[in-house]
Amino acid sequence: MSNKFTQPKIWHYLRWLGEKDRFGSKGQAYDEKSNLLLDEFFRLMEQVSPIAENGARTLWLRAPRGPISDFGDPKEAVEDGEFESEEEFISEWEWRFPDETEWYEMSSIELKDEGYRAVMLRHRFVIVQDNREPVDAFPNEIPEFVQWLVDSVKECIEMLRAGTYNDYVRENLPPQHRTGKIRIGDFWTVWPENRAEFFGDISPEDVADFIRIASIQAENHHGLKDRLPQMTANDFYRFCAMGYAACNYKGCDKTPKEQYYLNADGRDDDLKDIPGDDPEAFHAWLHDKERRGGHPWEVCRGGNSTHVTLMVADDENGYWLYLAGNNRTIETIHFYLALHRAGIPVYLHEAPVFVKRLQGDEMIGIVPEGVTPKYCEGHFPDEHIIDYMNLPDEDREKFLPFCIWYDEPQVTLLKESSTKE
Repeated sequence: MSNKFTQPKIWHYLRWLGEKDRFGSKGQAYDEKSNLLLDEFFRLMEQVSPIAENGARTLWLRAPRGPISDFGDPKEAVEDGEFESEEEFISEWEWRFPDETEWYEMSSIELKDEGYRAVMLRHRFVIVQDNREPVDAFPNEIPEFVQWLVDSVKECIEMLRAGTYNDYVRENLPPQHRTGKIRIGDFWTVWPENRAEFFGDISPEDVADFIRIASIQAENHHGLKDRLPQMTANDFYRFCAMGYAACNYKGCDKTPKEQYYLNADGRDDDLKDIPGDDPEAFHAWLHDKERRGGHPWEVCRGGNSTHVTLMVADDENGYWLYLAGNNRTIETIHFYLALHRAGIPVYLHEAPVFVKRLQGDEMIGIVPEGVTPKYCEGHFPDEHIIDYMNLPDEDREKFLPFCIWYDEPQVTLLKESSTKE
């Protein structure tokens, strides 16, 4: 581990280079010295066995915290108005770089036939070279950063040759950089206030009723016994209003249609324009293949993963409702109970997980620091985990006894890939 290139310097490059292209789809230009070092870097990485079918290679790099001067000059920072006092500057440095040694997951990929190669650090693209398209004319001058990558990879290769790399990672990788899982009930044991907040808007009676009903839901919607013989736009608005009332939304004194447009996404694919009580008009709208781009089923607006879906579906036997809202559990449960108690055929997506969640038995996936805890199914290919978190900074030591960690992938040198270290 080089003592020259420190955490504050890496932090600077992550902020700069990591914001250029979050998705690795746009190549950047680099100065001549950086390009030469990048050639050396990728030649070194060719010795490491890929861990993915696309040829991606991964290593854990390390860097020391270094002196506070690498973060900046306290007096100058105060004079420039960045901080109100030198004490505040020092506190910021201590907060950003709490550990004497920090770990960085580095991944690289090179597609020689396509003229593409890239480097990710902390799960963010920091270097992208793409010969397929023109790049920005102004080159990035990053030789010291690439030199650190080169030196760090050389150190890892030496450890791999000595047979010590994998053991060292297994024994020393800090928990915030690991992948694992924790039972939600154990999470609530550490933070009981979160449990109180989670159950704050639902009664114990409704919890028990939901668990009873959802536990016997058919494995898929084909197992629903009942169907509605017909459906209209006004029926759909009315079903939405049942859920809004159960969730105590504002505006429940308005008409069901008005409530829908008050709470839903609004991009309704012209649902509002069809006759409200005409089942044939609704059926034609539902099956209109030209209808696209809207979000008529996003009945409680939110982000990509934070809204509630109530979708109308049908088959030769009639209509039913499909309900989903993994990240708005209690609201979704209120919707489900209101519709079920009214005799409306409704199928709840991930009902078994909801039951486990209420019982405290659901497993939450723990993803490494730097990974946004959304859409992380790929980190858990052998388990059905739908909720994710980063290991909290606060009370971290209290969480650790409850965490179940997965083994880090074994890294080998390419010529040794068929043998274990």
